[in-house]
Amino acid sequence: MKKNFTTWCLFTLGLIALPFLSYGSDNDYSAVRDYYQRVKQAVFSDPYPSLPQYKVSRKHFDRDGENLLLKHAKRTLSSTTDFIELEGGQKLLQANGICFAGNWRIGKNSSYTGLYSKGTNVPVIVRASVSLSGTKQNDKRAFGMAIKLFSESESKDATKPQTYNLFVMHSLGGTQTKHVLSLPMTNEPSLGELPPFSQFLTAYRLENDLGTADKLFSQEKANARFRPVSHIARIPQSDLTTDTPLSLNGPHWLKLVASTDTTLVDKSDFRDELAVAHYPNHRIQWDIYAAPNNAQGIESAKWQHLGAMTVNESVTSLTCDTRLHFAHPVIQ
Repeated sequence: MKKNFTTWCLFTLGLIALPFLSYGSDNDYSAVRDYYQRVKQAVFSDPYPSLPQYKVSRKHFDRDGENLLLKHAKRTLSSTTDFIELEGGQKLLQANGICFAGNWRIGKNSSYTGLYSKGTNVPVIVRASVSLSGTKQNDKRAFGMAIKLFSESESKDATKPQTYNLFVMHSLGGTQTKHVLSLPMTNEPSLGELPPFSQFLTAYRLENDLGTADKLFSQEKANARFRPVSHIARIPQSDLTTDTPLSLNGPHWLKLVASTDTTLVDKSDFRDELAVAHYPNHRIQWDIYAAPNNAQGIESAKWQHLGAMTVNESVTSLTCDTRLHFAHPVIQ
């Protein structure tokens, strides 16, 4: 029963400074930079005067006979847009969050390509959130992050370069902890604890509808505990100097862990805890680790340190919680 009730989460986490990667033309730089600035401006444009407390509840999952939960789940797996307009005015899952602006930097050599290559330095918009309604230290918080990377892309629309999204989480069922920043996050999180008893039926509904959506797109490879991360290993075609395709190599697992010198902030609500104004130099840094697949599973992963993701601006805002969208990669 524990597994049945905790695998409801389809891994929806449901994210700065420059410069950019050292490939491509000046026009590519400009397009990506301009689009990133537009996204950032929108996310930071409407901060809350005080923290809201959105409730994740079954009563929001349907409207006028339509299954909104299933509809939204399908959209996260099919739509690559960066902003959406939500029916009902709030997310049905991961409703309470905080957004950041920062950079994704890779400083170590590895066999990985694309945005895992040494020298990569791209801006990110990040959204940290919890799956259900509880945001305080005494709640079981299923904490995770959605990361939106801005890089040269294959998009044919110069005004909207393609963005690349990653998802990492600590556990599906959540855990009670004083500091969410102390929780390591991966793209295949542990099951964690059972959700609160009062939300068992909500969790059961989430498991069914989100699992249904995942099977529609990932088919026999559907796995509610896993979101792929190898897609950002793609090398932009404009960087190629020959007609011979370069081999691409991405990790199977990704892990983000707060840097060891990070000061932990004691605040009841995770959004207060993660506000960068509370940290030295107004910055929070997570170290980036990657690992290849193995037959024994993530518990036996051989992690390699690649770099760090650093954020230096944060906001709790209406756009962060209700309009910012992260496309979920389908398991190929």
